[in-house]
Amino acid sequence: MASIDSPNAHLTPKQTTWREPMSALRCGVAQREFTPPVGIMSGIWGAAKKFRSEAIHIGLFLTAVAREDKSGAKSFIVGIDLCVLGCVECAHDLLDRISKGVGVERDKILFASSHTHAVPLPCMHRSKKEGSELIPAFRENIIVKTIEACKEAASRIEDVDVTWGYGHCDLAVNRDLPCGSQEVVAFNPDIVPDDTLVVGRISNKSGKVIGTIANYACHPTTLAWENMAVSPDYIGMARILVEKATGAPMMFLQGASGELSPRNQYSGDTALADKNGTMLGHAILSTLASMQSPGHGLRWNGIVESGALLGEWHETPARGSDMCVEERLNAKVRVKELKSIEQLRKEWAEIGDGALEERIQRAERLRIGYESNAQVDHPIWVWQWGEATFVAQPGEAYSYIQTELRRRNPGKVIFVMNLTNAPGLFYLPIKSAYNAPAYQAWQTLLAAGSLDSVIESADQAIKRITGGK
Repeated sequence: MASIDSPNAHLTPKQTTWREPMSALRCGVAQREFTPPVGIMSGIWGAAKKFRSEAIHIGLFLTAVAREDKSGAKSFIVGIDLCVLGCVECAHDLLDRISKGVGVERDKILFASSHTHAVPLPCMHRSKKEGSELIPAFRENIIVKTIEACKEAASRIEDVDVTWGYGHCDLAVNRDLPCGSQEVVAFNPDIVPDDTLVVGRISNKSGKVIGTIANYACHPTTLAWENMAVSPDYIGMARILVEKATGAPMMFLQGASGELSPRNQYSGDTALADKNGTMLGHAILSTLASMQSPGHGLRWNGIVESGALLGEWHETPARGSDMCVEERLNAKVRVKELKSIEQLRKEWAEIGDGALEERIQRAERLRIGYESNAQVDHPIWVWQWGEATFVAQPGEAYSYIQTELRRRNPGKVIFVMNLTNAPGLFYLPIKSAYNAPAYQAWQTLLAAGSLDSVIESADQAIKRITGGK
């Protein structure tokens, strides 16, 4: 340390304290396994030839984080190894029963599917293929285990420090690949994808990690039509690695992955899912390792005169924001002019019976509540937990929503969540995707520009909640 008489002792930077984005909250975390029995119907691909599962790759889990405000009121985020919630009727029934069982309003739960494509759909109206007789019990187990996890998380609520940070992972690639006059859902090496990873580390006042939240945008489609194992896909191995290292549950929240997927995918080999999960798991651990000690930032400590003038920063206690606001809003989006089911059957007549029926079933499910409406309300949840913002919506948005919201709100930590609180059967592509058109554009019911409307609504809410700061 430079002495008081040193000519350099007076040197100080403009900023003498620093900390990462932090939140001072009251939270609890709990986790449940809900792996179904072998033999359940889990094939959801149009190209699948068999539908009854033959093995379990890695068990399915759900993780709940409960937050309590100053009045004692509670809210919950639940991350779960599901693809989607099924049809409109089944999704709303499941969410209603969970909210009633937990004892909070529906808008006080963010129920977020990971979107793995190697799991059963908890839908009672799914076609009666082999193994579908096991779906009702699977669905009931999801409801029971979610209620249990939320109640346990609520019982574990304590004062916590949450450190938030950005990282990166090379797993995701763009999957809109032009091939002649068509676009194919496959790796496009000409487009650089959004590789942003968002991580939250929840620690109690003793410094013990009690949970990790990871938000990353990448379709869990490593395992496809040749796979016969129930699996969380790459999320399973990522979670194993993180939980082994931290000793605490990890919640995975699927990001805006409408056009993003692994480079290596569409496989029947679970080892490939493990490889992809290893990439994500190590990226999460790297981001965690970069964080300061829980509840600490840095303080300028002065100059050390050595071969160069060296400045010392020491860890010092710090406190994050305890401001919490949770809002539900609606974006006005337009519905495309829809072709009839009969027209679609004629257009797709030559693609093969299995793929045809899968496409027709999806088209029929999509249309419920939409066919007669030119404009509909698209729900959005914007939750501010201290110095982190969660933006959740039920569709499959392109990554533009997360890159744009972060661009418009520099310095903020923003989690963007697809497939939350509703069936999640429709895409929100960028406008240019409608020109080719990409699969996501002809599959969706929503017209070009819908994603922009969702972005505008979410951005206005973020600025209103945070005061533009």
